Amino acid sequence: MERIEAVVFSEKEARLTMNTETIDEAIGKYVNERMKKGKKTASERFLTYAYLKHGGDELAEFMKKVVGLSRYYINFLNIMENPFRGPEVAWFGSMVIVAVFGGYLASQEESRMLGILIVSGTLANAWSLLCAVAKKWLDVGVMIAIYREILELAEKEFNSAT
Repeated sequence: MERIEAVVFSEKEARLTMNTETIDEAIGKYVNERMKKGKKTASERFLTYAYLKHGGDELAEFMKKVVGLSRYYINFLNIMENPFRGPEVAWFGSMVIVAVFGGYLASQEESRMLGILIVSGTLANAWSLLCAVAKKWLDVGVMIAIYREILELAEKEFNSAT
């Protein structure tokens, strides 16, 4: 017969988990609202959400945690801002290998046409990689700016709440 153990969390641990989820939810709502309707509307909705969900004594703690999580996201995105820190490096490496092989084939008389096709395909993929890297770089830059807005807003509210 199996023995089943129940895990019991204290009220403080349960509240901490809830706050982490609500902080992430509030930040996510701000980001979505900011992308759709602008900074003013997103700020108003974020503050309304914070005051309704964590009014009173919990507001300062909530804003402090929002500041910490926003700083974490900014630091993480600053690291990921480098366009070649992900699958793009593997994609670029495989393109270089294929281009070298295509160049070798193009230098041989009997497989010149195949080599030219491989090199031209590699150039088309290089353009696609360049576009994907530029889009990723721009998106990460926008997200960093939005998280900085959240950071400033939460710091301002934290200072006014304490």
